[in-house]
Amino acid sequence: MKRKRKNPHAVALGRLGGLVRSEAKRRANRENGRKGGLVKSRKKRIAARLNARRPRPARRKKSLKP
Repeated sequence: MKRKRKNPHAVALGRLGGLVRSEAKRRANRENGRKGGLVKSRKKRIAARLNARRPRPARRKKSLKP
């Protein structure tokens, strides 16, 4: 599947917005910190558990042939 390229101008604008430390962001950070931070949904926990059980393919060693 081919991914659609992101608009670099929009990416730069979003980065600038993320760097700003406004009073509203500080207030939201404090409130979220009191709640215990990031809340993981039930779906994400189940998916993480399933991914942890999935066997990973073995890596092949590179042969050192001259």
